[in-house]
Amino acid sequence: MKNAMHYDIIGDVHGRFDKLTLLMGRLGYREDGDGFIPPAGHRALFLGDLIDPKPGHVFPDGVRATLRAVKTMCDRGDALCLMGNHELNALYFHTKGPDGNWLRVRGSKNIAMHQGTLDDFPDHDDPASEWHQVWMPWMKRLPFHFDFGSFRAVHATWHEDMIDRIAGRGLACPDFFLAASNKHTEEGEALEVLLKGVEVELPDGMRFQDHTGASRGNIRARWWELPDSDISYDRLVFPHNPAIPAAPVKAESFTQIPGYPIDAPPVFFGHYLKPGKSPLAPERHNVACLDHAAAKDGPLVAYRWKGESEIKPEHYVASHEN
Repeated sequence: MKNAMHYDIIGDVHGRFDKLTLLMGRLGYREDGDGFIPPAGHRALFLGDLIDPKPGHVFPDGVRATLRAVKTMCDRGDALCLMGNHELNALYFHTKGPDGNWLRVRGSKNIAMHQGTLDDFPDHDDPASEWHQVWMPWMKRLPFHFDFGSFRAVHATWHEDMIDRIAGRGLACPDFFLAASNKHTEEGEALEVLLKGVEVELPDGMRFQDHTGASRGNIRARWWELPDSDISYDRLVFPHNPAIPAAPVKAESFTQIPGYPIDAPPVFFGHYLKPGKSPLAPERHNVACLDHAAAKDGPLVAYRWKGESEIKPEHYVASHEN
């Protein structure tokens, strides 16, 4: 791999341009206009969720600066970028369906999740605005996954069946865009899994509060591990959550989990908001989540892939020590 391209795979930025600037400096990138110039032989790969800082963790104008930096780099060929669930949600939040209603409900919870982005684009409802003219068309063209043969990347879950189901299709197509707005269609289900993860229902009406304070009756599963028949919910959830019960997982839930072969190429993803102090290490030798809660108090994390078939902890780079 001496002369091959090296990829710097970067987790969820969520508008924290301050952390992105620190990380790119530590990776050896040079600021240039709106973007960053990589070291020779390197390219950045963003895993999605560029937008929507968490309440209380906003960097002023950080969403706009992040979008401009990533698009500038992509336009030059210095970066690639995946679709994240926050980009998907934003597109539907700002689009009305054939019935005249917003495709993503503008309720208090969804507004709160998106508020940091709305604040950076106060004219977001104006069809002539930068948001409508530049960022929505650009986000619609973002791919759902990358498979380079020697490594793979997706925002939340690598699921071969769902990838095959929507192969060659994208949100720039109006028919696909509308169909995927409903999570109960084949298109919508595929994007739910690829961009939001595999969710397994808890038993007997059990619920817990997630990091936003919302009450939930399902957990995000460790989708790369085919579970044993006696596994419990507290061992299946990712990341670990002490509020999850040790009750046995229902057998019918196992069919939701695709697994990821131990001899498959390394796969990188974000989305799961690991605790900020999580070790800079993979979940398995060929599976790595790079979301270390940069959206909150954690560092923005990258993995510098140099052609290896097993993920090496020494190739992690963080914006700062947490």
